[in-house]
Amino acid sequence: MVDYSNVQNCYDYLKSQGGIAYIDTRGGLSMEGNTLDSFYNGIFKKVDGYKLFQQPGNGLLNFKVVEIPANADEILLLENKEKIQEFLDKGGIIISFTQNYLEWLPGNSLYEASPTAIKDRMVVACGHPITEGVREYDMNFRCGVKGFFNRGFFKAPAGATVILKDSDGECVAYIDSATTKGVILSTAGADLVGFGLAESSTAKRLGVNLMLWLEKTMREREAA
Repeated sequence: MVDYSNVQNCYDYLKSQGGIAYIDTRGGLSMEGNTLDSFYNGIFKKVDGYKLFQQPGNGLLNFKVVEIPANADEILLLENKEKIQEFLDKGGIIISFTQNYLEWLPGNSLYEASPTAIKDRMVVACGHPITEGVREYDMNFRCGVKGFFNRGFFKAPAGATVILKDSDGECVAYIDSATTKGVILSTAGADLVGFGLAESSTAKRLGVNLMLWLEKTMREREAA
């Protein structure tokens, strides 16, 4: 059972560390109004991805944690892969929900669409704290409809921890602390932060659990 009594302390800590830079390449449309901001109490800091990468130097280095949403411009990311590599090599944390159809993320093997029909395919938790207390049904269905959460997979990098897989045994999400000096949480299009906010279900715990994991990870890396 996850202890949620210290969630506000977790949020306060993350904000004290600069919050999470949300790399926006759609002019704010991908923030789904104020939903993320209100639910997560101002942790996310929307950053215009084009302005970020066009400015002199490496603007990513102004942050400790970066989220790259599912609909991010991967051509832009590919053009700036050296800056992303530098951010990670300096200990940065990337949370990526993109499909990864281009080679911009270190260690990633690129997205593959699942050959299994949506009606037959299930996303399955692998016992990681991020998925604790989340019903399998709630990860796979939203308002009774299946297929919003994830439709593909990729191969996990060597040494990575798989936190979600599909019913065919393929990796849907992993945490990689081995490829770079930073940390990468990458999913094959599964939005752990925003997916559960559309309805009242245990899927809401995915994002809160992720924040608790992020706080723990950051504190451990600080102490190391």
